Amino acid sequence: MRKILLLFLGFILLSFTETSIISIEETPMQYESVEIKPLFPGGISEFMKFVMDNYVVPDEDEDGHGETGVLEASIVIGSDGKVKQVNILKNVGNAGAQIKKIVEKSPVWKPGKDKGVNVPVIYHFSVTIK
Repeated sequence: MRKILLLFLGFILLSFTETSIISIEETPMQYESVEIKPLFPGGISEFMKFVMDNYVVPDEDEDGHGETGVLEASIVIGSDGKVKQVNILKNVGNAGAQIKKIVEKSPVWKPGKDKGVNVPVIYHFSVTIK
């Protein structure tokens, strides 16, 4: 009976451990609060260079002028360093769709870490469209 009880308690403990691993993967941490921040190859300035080098100015509107402003976006960098999700928080004309496609093709980042474990991280950035 004692062996069965220990086996049962071990199974329950294993179940809780798997659940907490899943919740860590599903709930990204804020960039500012993670111990070791995710890193784009070459740094954040290289990330912005990657975005701008691949950006093509969208077609002009009816007046012959393209829209200008500050586009705001957020991405989730997974615990494996891959970009998992791209959200356009504030769009400028048609630029958001293009920025989303570019960032989805981003090379693998060095993942963020918290308490020695790779964790998904939310990173916010803005792009000025002129």
